[in-house]
Amino acid sequence: MKKIAVICNSDSLAFPTVQALDSRALLGGVAILDRSSKALLKPLQAMGLSGNQILQLNQGSWEHELKHWLTRLDADAVWVFGFPWMIPDHLLQSVRSGYLNFHFGELPKYRGADPIFWQLRNNEPYASLTVHQMTENTDAGPIVWTKQLPIIKGENYGLLCQRLGFLAVEAIDKLLNNTQYLPVVNENNLANTAWEKKPGNKELAINWREQSADEIECLINAANSKYDGATAWIKNTEVRILEGSPAEIQLPEGTKPEPGTIVYADALYGLIVACLENRFLKINILHMREGYFSGSKLFQMGIKAGEKFINLN
Repeated sequence: MKKIAVICNSDSLAFPTVQALDSRALLGGVAILDRSSKALLKPLQAMGLSGNQILQLNQGSWEHELKHWLTRLDADAVWVFGFPWMIPDHLLQSVRSGYLNFHFGELPKYRGADPIFWQLRNNEPYASLTVHQMTENTDAGPIVWTKQLPIIKGENYGLLCQRLGFLAVEAIDKLLNNTQYLPVVNENNLANTAWEKKPGNKELAINWREQSADEIECLINAANSKYDGATAWIKNTEVRILEGSPAEIQLPEGTKPEPGTIVYADALYGLIVACLENRFLKINILHMREGYFSGSKLFQMGIKAGEKFINLN
């Protein structure tokens, strides 16, 4: 019977597969980053994993620690969920069936960091799980299993992660039966493909002058919850918008408010903001340093119609 070691840096994406492997006596152990242990260690222990089955990797010594641990486990294969460091070839060759990477995006289209964010941000109709053999080139090995998952309208990052994590369980039998990990796609061509980076301040900021209402809503969903929302500024204060939804409102004929302008505000409906092409977005939930607030609460705190969210260049 195969013994699978799992390396992960995410609970929602990896733990359904970890639990499924453990219930079938296929799990050798789980390696996590030491810096992520606060979030990941106790849930793994709650599953019943022993201390010998859990490895905490330190950045300065992780290669030696991982090789020693895999040798002790006598692992047949390593399945990887969101590992941030480059795994050298000598480690990739150190287990019988090699390493498989569970990449939660279509390859080669969404190579690089955090494809879940970019799929939501780009308003894709489907999110993809792509399992591929790992090589020295990141996200470049032969694809051995892939499946798409329809994205629900208005779905945010956290909810999509949870559903993709359960989708990964469907791959287990196919991968175990594919003993040689024969590719279903022989080429994972890196030519002419973009490399997506982890979103930074620029990518998380709403640009009211250039982004449509749909694009802003997609950005908000992509940034909730991992990035604490999409960034906006009002009254010289930074806020993080966590939820917005399309709104219909009738303005006086000929009125074309500047994008980012609050065109309606009251205690019942909260804040409605003008966007490009005379469309509107209702601000449902946002985060400030002082706490989490509804649009209605912001009205009660003094935000009025006519005030503007601004772009910071």
